[in-house]
Amino acid sequence: MPQTGGMHIQIPSPTSAGLSPASPYSVRSNSPLVKDRNYVELDDFKLDETGQSQQQYSAHDPSSRPQSLPPRPSPASRDENGGWWLFEIIAWVVSAIALAVIIIIIAVTDEKPLPQWPMNITLNSFVSFMSTLMKAALIIPVTESISQLKWVWFKKAESLEDIQTFDEASRGTWGSLKLLFKTKRLHLAKLGAFITILTLGVDPFIQQVIVYPTRTIPATSRNASIPLALEYSDYAFGAILATREPTLGMKSAINNGVYDTNDHPQNDFALTPQCATGNCTWPETYHSLAVCSKCANTTSLIHKTCDDLNGWVTCNYSLPNGMFFNGENRGWLYMNASSGMPTVNFNDSQSTISSINTMRGLHDASSYNLWGVISNECVLYFCVNEYRAEVSNGNFKETVVASYTGEHDPVYGQNITIEVPPSGKRKTPQQFIVESIAWLAIDGHFGDFWTGNVTGHTGERSSTNDVLSALYDLGDDGSGLGTQKPGAENDTIAAVAASMTKYLRLSEQPTKTAGNRSDTMAIGTVWTAETFVHVRWEWMILPVVLEGLALAFLIGTIIQSKMSGIALWKSSTLPMLEGKVRNLQDRFANYADRK
Repeated sequence: MPQTGGMHIQIPSPTSAGLSPASPYSVRSNSPLVKDRNYVELDDFKLDETGQSQQQYSAHDPSSRPQSLPPRPSPASRDENGGWWLFEIIAWVVSAIALAVIIIIIAVTDEKPLPQWPMNITLNSFVSFMSTLMKAALIIPVTESISQLKWVWFKKAESLEDIQTFDEASRGTWGSLKLLFKTKRLHLAKLGAFITILTLGVDPFIQQVIVYPTRTIPATSRNASIPLALEYSDYAFGAILATREPTLGMKSAINNGVYDTNDHPQNDFALTPQCATGNCTWPETYHSLAVCSKCANTTSLIHKTCDDLNGWVTCNYSLPNGMFFNGENRGWLYMNASSGMPTVNFNDSQSTISSINTMRGLHDASSYNLWGVISNECVLYFCVNEYRAEVSNGNFKETVVASYTGEHDPVYGQNITIEVPPSGKRKTPQQFIVESIAWLAIDGHFGDFWTGNVTGHTGERSSTNDVLSALYDLGDDGSGLGTQKPGAENDTIAAVAASMTKYLRLSEQPTKTAGNRSDTMAIGTVWTAETFVHVRWEWMILPVVLEGLALAFLIGTIIQSKMSGIALWKSSTLPMLEGKVRNLQDRFANYADRK
């Protein structure tokens, strides 16, 4: 096979590489630096028939080289080419732009709902990508600057081992730790190592920047509502011509209140508002026609008269309105009630539709001896309640903040009119009306509704009707002595009022005075849960500081490199191979001798 032009390996000459003319190195030495020749041609070696190389010419005799090949020109050195920091500056700019994009994006989305981006890209993934780009670009000027400072450091004749330390520091965190602790005194390269180590914290810090809490916001597409009653005019025809009575719905509401056996039964008749999310508010109070109740203890007004008939003492008890309790029955009379008596405490002071007077006998366990009598009176009347309401986690709470009623008992043939003063956005008074036939029908139903008595003795008891039985039982404390529990029949009467109010508000239909839904409904605000972006800016301190430190480190390296006169070799290994550093060969030789 004919031989082609030979490849050659250049070995720096002593004079071009800064070697002393008296350098002892030869071609057979372990050093690549050759004293006698610039390079060795590969054609100088020839394989024999056994595959072993044979030297075809003397290494010390230049005349033995093939004369057909011209000598290889020495490649231009890096310091002769000059150099720029353009790539490192561009890398830092890219890193700074990535950080700026992160800051802008999170600033724009801060305290806003989760962004909806194309291809379902999430905010977290976008920020993660940009932070990775930022860190990758940031490390370029840092590592190159550390590599350049390696030559500056070596020029000062420090330990040759430091070159390896600097080189490892430019490659990662472990080398940077070694640089911090192995090199002497404080120098600029340690700042680069410190920056390299701190970049480990960029990802965790960026991940801590954005959190996604939830908050409640108004649902603009929905409204909360609760029914109101502005007037009541409903009734049914009675059994006798020209008589009127309450509708079956109203009668049912009355009975529901009477026979509710729960504690605090008035709480069982709360309305259920329209609230789609279970969290709603009504920013302003609202008014609705209602039935109210109030009770008073009138025991102190009882007049007691006693007669002694041959040692048999009997006492009778009466109230100023004519209510009477016959003591001749001794302990057998448990309660006497009436709904036809005028009231003692509340007479002609509200739009009353029913009054209830009760007198309870206190007796021994055998119901033989009468110890005394207690009395109460209650009234039911039409009123207008002002409410404040809210729904929280599905629980509706409606509170009466004010109540209005007529100034006197209603007059036969006249409507009950209750006027409410201006409130909130409403600048004029508002009237609520109960038509005369409607309230008169209810008043007639209550005419003898509460009238009767409850009697009994040991093991037996009887009452005029179920209403009286419920009224007595629900107000009794269960001791068997006739004493009443706290509230007595007050809770039962309050339950009747609450049940009637619920019926009024649910059965209300638009009429001539309530012509649209906004009049018969209190409109509120529906609150819905929204996940939003919250930026914790304190976690951005590390990335911003690192960006600033990297710029300062790059500028410092440029200045120090310029002042030292070192060419821009950075991470290149060619200066080592070409012997560009002054006295490099001597240092290698001394280092090898120490080893």
